[in-house]
Amino acid sequence: MRTQLEIIVQNLKDSFDGKPWYGISVMEKLNEIPWRIVNDKVYGEKSIAILVQHIMNWRIFVLKKLEGDLEFNIIIDGENDWDEVHVKSPEEWNFLKQKLQSTQDSLIQKLSQETDELLNKEVPGKDYLFGPILISIAQHDIYHLGQIAMLNSMKKG
Repeated sequence: MRTQLEIIVQNLKDSFDGKPWYGISVMEKLNEIPWRIVNDKVYGEKSIAILVQHIMNWRIFVLKKLEGDLEFNIIIDGENDWDEVHVKSPEEWNFLKQKLQSTQDSLIQKLSQETDELLNKEVPGKDYLFGPILISIAQHDIYHLGQIAMLNSMKKG
């Protein structure tokens, strides 16, 4: 029988670059998007590139907390949350995707060394446990994947 953490890790893998039940993974969708549209802000202030950076920022947050960093923080809608990103070439687009992939790889590697005990440990510098945030990383990806897909389709249409 799989542990709760193993299920969380599988969900992270499926939604990010696997075969999720709902259709397309984050990386599959990103790899379909031409670099020339990733800076376009069709509605609001969010572009595909900014959404990718945002997804990455929250993975970095979790990685820092798994390392025991008390100080690192993301202020929702503030510091470290929605960094401005402007992609100027196909190479920069590929590099942004590679950095995102690297955070995913690091997260999976770190979590593979843990047990379910982690889920009940307090996040360093916070007043909540690792369990809810680890469960929500895949949900967060899927939420923003929908936005990315919508922005992509608006530019195609």
